[in-house]
Amino acid sequence: MNATYLAFAAAITLLIASPGPVVALVIADARRSWPAWTILGGVLSAQILLIAALVLIYLALDLEPVILEWGQVLGGLYLIWLGADGLCGGNEETPHLPRSHVHYFWRAMAVGLSNPKDILFFLAFLPGFILPAQPFAPQAATLIAIWALVDVSILITYSLAARRMASHPRLQQLLDLLPSFFLLALGLVSCGMGVNSLVN
Repeated sequence: MNATYLAFAAAITLLIASPGPVVALVIADARRSWPAWTILGGVLSAQILLIAALVLIYLALDLEPVILEWGQVLGGLYLIWLGADGLCGGNEETPHLPRSHVHYFWRAMAVGLSNPKDILFFLAFLPGFILPAQPFAPQAATLIAIWALVDVSILITYSLAARRMASHPRLQQLLDLLPSFFLLALGLVSCGMGVNSLVN
C-alpha cells in the first residue's frame, strides 16, 4: 500500500511540475506579491476535479463526451481571453482599482476548472493507484491528501522562484510576458482540440 502511494506521489510530482495555466498564473502573480490566494484557488480547483473523478470511478459512471468537449472549447476561450488581457496590460493594477484577494482566488479557480477533460485524465490515471481489495474511501482520502500536499509544495516552489527572478530586470520583463503567452497558447490548443472533437 505504501509503495502505491509513493508511486502516486512521484507520478503526480512530475505531472504537476509540468507548467500549466495555474502555474502561469502563480508565476505572474508572484511578481507583485505573495500569491497565496492564487495557489489556494488552483489547488482547490484540482481537488474538485479529483474528487469528481473519484466519485465517477466509485459509481462506475460514464460521462457524455460532448459535454466535456464543449467544456474544453469554453475553457480554451477563457484561457485565450486571460492571455490576451495580460498581453494588453489587463493584469496591471492601478492605485484606483486594486484587485482583492478574492479576485485572484476565483480567477485561479476558473482557470483550474476551465478544462473539464482533466476529469478524463483522472479517470484514466487514478484506477492504477486504487487497490480493489482495500476499502475505497480511505484510499480516496489518502490520494486526495497526497495530491493537495504535492500541489501546494510545487506551486510554492514556483512562487519562490518567480519572486527571486523578479529582482533581475531582464527576467522581470520575461515574467511580465511569458505567463500571458503561455495562457494564450494553452487556450488555443484547448479550443482547437475541443472543436476538432466536436467536428469529428
